[in-house]
Amino acid sequence: MPPVQYVDSADGTRIAYRASGRGDPILLVHGGSTSSADWLLVLPLLRGRFRVATMDRRGRADSADGADYAIEREAEDVLAVLDAVGAELLVGHSYGALCSILAAERTDRLRRLVLYEPPIAVGEDRLGGVDELVAEGDLDAVVEEFLRSAGTPEDQLEEIRSSRAWPLLLDAAPTLPRELRASRAWRSPRGPIDVPALFLLGAETDSPIYLDGLDELQAAFPDARRAPIPGQRHIAHVFAAEVVADLIADFCGKGLDPPTP
Repeated sequence: MPPVQYVDSADGTRIAYRASGRGDPILLVHGGSTSSADWLLVLPLLRGRFRVATMDRRGRADSADGADYAIEREAEDVLAVLDAVGAELLVGHSYGALCSILAAERTDRLRRLVLYEPPIAVGEDRLGGVDELVAEGDLDAVVEEFLRSAGTPEDQLEEIRSSRAWPLLLDAAPTLPRELRASRAWRSPRGPIDVPALFLLGAETDSPIYLDGLDELQAAFPDARRAPIPGQRHIAHVFAAEVVADLIADFCGKGLDPPTP
């Protein structure tokens, strides 16, 4: 595993990231209830073509947390890491995709943006009970409910529960209530956001959380396209890592020189 490096965000919060590989820098931003380790299976598939940076979003793993939470601070975190690694390519999954959209609105440095199922239509019902479960310390129930609501089939849920990723999910679970609130308040940007964007979508995804309003969001990007991931839902970067890595590499490598052997 590459060494941890740090950068101070705009509000002074210390954000951790790791970078490895060779080629054009690219930053991967993870979703809810996890950390940079969520990209473990995609990383080796991209390192041969890009210098890949993964960040721990604030409040989890090796990153610090600010006193007052707002999704805008997370966008500033993304911008700080982009600047630290010199990246003009950005990939965001789930809530990390929302943070990445806000970051894209605030910079003109990006050449490519990949967004995998941002939760753009979270309803009030998603908030019920989560605070209580976190307060009671029942983090297993929090993570299970979160994964089920994301459309995770029971067989995949059991596989995740028995994997080394489960303790990492439990560790990040207390940050879910604030992210659900921020998602509930989300409104699509008016645009135009002038960066070529690729919207990844599980071909089996049927949750309105990721589908309702997707056309409106995509319309904010003058240059946008959509790519379905066959047989997958919300966590294809775990269960179809090669497909996801190929889609990212093909899109982000367009117009870029390949790395020197």
